[in-house]
Amino acid sequence: MAQIFIDAATRQNPFESSIGYVIKTDDSVLEFGQYLGEMENHEAEWNSLIEALKQALALNITSVILKSDSRIVVDSINKNFVKNPKFKPYLKAYQQLEKKFDLLIIDWIPRDQNKHADHVARYYLKQQ
Repeated sequence: MAQIFIDAATRQNPFESSIGYVIKTDDSVLEFGQYLGEMENHEAEWNSLIEALKQALALNITSVILKSDSRIVVDSINKNFVKNPKFKPYLKAYQQLEKKFDLLIIDWIPRDQNKHADHVARYYLKQQ
């Protein structure tokens, strides 16, 4: 079973975000990320979730424990509900992707346990 760590990085001036995610399998540790441009942090966190799951499927990984330090994302998934209408398309995209996995567990972790994904996200933000 693979572990995926996701994170987003956002700077305020100018206002821009990037994402990073790390996929750990028995055989490898893979880093991915991208610059997203103008986007607030919570939306970027949702993007990291969606992009990480798409990448896992592209790698034929269908059993995953996904770890995030974003309480909004993790709580929304666990409750199957988002308050902010802006996040509804992300929850819907997650639900569609979830069907393609044999096993998908989403776990909240403290920020200090998510340093690798944070480092990757910050790297992509600094490239701009």
